[in-house]
Amino acid sequence: MTTTTDTENQFLEGMPGEIKEVLHWYADGQSRIPASKAVAEFAGRFLGGMYEDGAVIPTDLSASAPEVLALTLLQHRTSPLSAGAWLNLGFALRRAALYRTNDPEETNRARLQSALQAFDRALQLDPDNDGKNIRVWIGMSFAYHMLAMYQKQLECCAQALESDRSDPNLWLLYSYALKSAGREDEALSTMNDAYEAFIRAGRPEELREVFADVPTIQRPCRQRMAQ
Repeated sequence: MTTTTDTENQFLEGMPGEIKEVLHWYADGQSRIPASKAVAEFAGRFLGGMYEDGAVIPTDLSASAPEVLALTLLQHRTSPLSAGAWLNLGFALRRAALYRTNDPEETNRARLQSALQAFDRALQLDPDNDGKNIRVWIGMSFAYHMLAMYQKQLECCAQALESDRSDPNLWLLYSYALKSAGREDEALSTMNDAYEAFIRAGRPEELREVFADVPTIQRPCRQRMAQ
């Protein structure tokens, strides 16, 4: 039977030194002793990256960035049945691999494999929560891309898209996954669907930047307007 301590070791022992410093600070003094400026700045940047990836970060403004990061990383221990806790842990592990590009390849591969395990736990704990599961599939697609497992990346993006075909960002992720998998013609065709999804979502202001590098795309919305 796996214990809490075993779980902690499995997922946290391979974290970079900066994150271990945050966890040690939290364990030793928590918020009673302010973290150093370097630790606080690192924690803020790391949380920002996790949030951009899709993590669900606590919004308690009374807590410092190092405290929020520590609580987020340790939540899978305090609330092991929380799908959100495992979702956040997966994003943290993937972000650690992305951040520490100079670490040995096997170290980052281990972090990414642990991230996939954490994401899978999030799926198992709340399989019917589409909103959460979309974030899980996206996180898994990021990890598989870094592992150069492009077919797996594509499968995850397809799962996310199937859950919400109205989200233009999911169409874009699916298109990029197709391109990574070497299916460039299909990727270009899928960009049409992404374009239409942006129009339906009432977000045309995002189109210029998103499609700036796709000069050959056939844009059916404009074609129909011209007819």
